Amino acid sequence: MTRYRIKSSKIIIAAMIILLCLVSITGATLALFTSNENDGKIGINATSGNLRVDIVDADDPTDSLVGEVLDFYTPDDRDGVLFEPGATYRTEGFHVLNSGDIPINFILYVSEDDTVAEDFKDAFEVWITNDLSNKAAAVKLQEYDGRLEVGQCSDIYYLVFRMKETAGNEYQDRTFTGVGVTVCAVQGNASIN
Repeated sequence: MTRYRIKSSKIIIAAMIILLCLVSITGATLALFTSNENDGKIGINATSGNLRVDIVDADDPTDSLVGEVLDFYTPDDRDGVLFEPGATYRTEGFHVLNSGDIPINFILYVSEDDTVAEDFKDAFEVWITNDLSNKAAAVKLQEYDGRLEVGQCSDIYYLVFRMKETAGNEYQDRTFTGVGVTVCAVQGNASIN
């Protein structure tokens, strides 16, 4: 068996190299988190904004529709809504308005009270569109998301309700009350200046 002798000078050199590496890494890390600002102060200013969103009338964006009942129309704008399997109707037009002081991302959804929630979902499909003349422009409501800058008003939206063809006679003479449109908004992504 061969024995290796390690000289103490090699051990000292190895220890010095390790110490030098540690000092270099520590110094670089400290330099990374140090600023050379003129005033010597580092600060982060975070302010909160006001998130405010509203559903407003298509003809008058100052007229809030919160708590109002939206009328239904046939595709050719006739009155006299009669929901039957396969029938399609739309609401009157409305805008979503960002009246807060921060950009927002939003979604719309149909909210139902507990007495009609399951029946409503089983009976109807809900779509959103901003172009009544183009059926391809309609998007399923649950797939739509929007973005509004501060003070911006959306395009005119229409909700399109279509009674599913699979809906049976159990919905005959039923009235769906407590159905509403809700806007859910969150602060939009910040822009980088």
